[in-house]
Amino acid sequence: MANKQEAYDLIVIGGGPAGTPVAIEYAKLNKDKRIALIDSLGELGGECLFQGCIPSKIMGASAKHIQDLKSLKEFGVTLDNNHYQLTWKKIKQRKHDILSKRTGAAKILAESVGNIDIIKARASFESDSSIKVAYENGDSKIFNFDRAVIATGSRARIAQYTGDAVDRILTNEQFFSDMKLVKSLSIIGDGPIAIEFAQILSNLGVNINLFVWGDNILENIDKEASSYLLENLQKSSHINVLLNATVQEINHAKQGRLSINYEQNGELKNLVSDEILSAIGRIANLEHLNLEKAHVKWSNKGIVASKALQTTNKKVFANGDVVEGFPKFAHTAQYAAHILAQNLFLEHSFFKPSFNKNAWVLFSMPNVAMAGLSKEEALQQGLSIVEGKFAFETEAKSQIEKEDTGYLKFIVEKKSQKIIGISILHDEANAIAGEAALIVAQQLTLKDLVNTIHPHPTISESFTVLAKTMLGEIMLKKLENPVIRKLIEIERFL
Repeated sequence: MANKQEAYDLIVIGGGPAGTPVAIEYAKLNKDKRIALIDSLGELGGECLFQGCIPSKIMGASAKHIQDLKSLKEFGVTLDNNHYQLTWKKIKQRKHDILSKRTGAAKILAESVGNIDIIKARASFESDSSIKVAYENGDSKIFNFDRAVIATGSRARIAQYTGDAVDRILTNEQFFSDMKLVKSLSIIGDGPIAIEFAQILSNLGVNINLFVWGDNILENIDKEASSYLLENLQKSSHINVLLNATVQEINHAKQGRLSINYEQNGELKNLVSDEILSAIGRIANLEHLNLEKAHVKWSNKGIVASKALQTTNKKVFANGDVVEGFPKFAHTAQYAAHILAQNLFLEHSFFKPSFNKNAWVLFSMPNVAMAGLSKEEALQQGLSIVEGKFAFETEAKSQIEKEDTGYLKFIVEKKSQKIIGISILHDEANAIAGEAALIVAQQLTLKDLVNTIHPHPTISESFTVLAKTMLGEIMLKKLENPVIRKLIEIERFL
């Protein structure tokens, strides 16, 4: 079939959290504009919805209930025979139902705007102002555009191993496509995906081999939190943590299993596992885009873009995981999508996303949450800071729920007393991560938190408790200065 040409004011490539919100918000602001939202699946939601954060949390919810069963006696509740039956089919059905509901709602929202064409096809650039869309039936069209947004996301990276069973290595995408519950799973990696999968599946009864390159995990989070989680993993009867271990060869074994040859501390070893999951990082989805035809520069880390997310082609922008250096979180892409839509509407790059106030949650057991800068990042930026810490073992709600491990930490700019970083280790850190994000985003000070009345007993009141403690310590430090002490005495006298 010959190519047909159409024209759009804006073309967005990618129907995930980095692309869909841009299309919807821009369309609402520009009712007279024509927008195309192109996605190879034709379903809106992206990696996070279909193969990432949502399905993993659905599994995690079931795993959490199993974990809670083990502690019921401590709350005065006894189950007969302390027995439960895991119905994996039901968990898979819940995943299907929730994903269908969410992608359906997103599509209805996009279509309700009225000026968005949702197109199921593969997109590639034909020039600096045109895109070729290839449909499943072999047909194709050429779309001209005034501006375009690339939001194709990322995928799991797989290292190069030798052996006759390398093609058996699973990624998160393949795992959630089949959702096969095996007796044993070897996970290669020590980042967030690896740790979440290891803890969730081990609670569902899977025996886990966790291959860790170094002697610690989660290198990009608070060191106290990563050490605590490593100890938890090592205590689990279903998790075999292999530190300083490097996978070298993967071969077929008897009964459809896999044989893994690896080196650990200079010694060659072997183990057998039902399946292998690779969780060693992610790479940007750039294939088939023909970026050179659009004069868009890229590297092996993603598309090169300005702080306003504009590429080397002034008509083309990029958002989310596909951008070099962009934090790989769905919610960060959604945040940046709003800024990008505003700039597209104004036809000027007035606004730029600030990743200094980024926030995230690792749904480990216990959770780890972070908002803003870490201590190391603040020091790298040359900031003068003070750090404060509150232990949840002293907090009432945590004691009641027997979730009294972990801590809350503040990173505070010394002069202004603005809270520029918050880290949390707690079973319910996700529940207060939003408040942490708000505190950092709004540049609240210790005094602002002291003047906030938090309900009691809740874990959120820990924010006020820590702020009061830190302010008190600052005051005591000031009182060491005889001049300050004298001024306070005069103030009282007056």
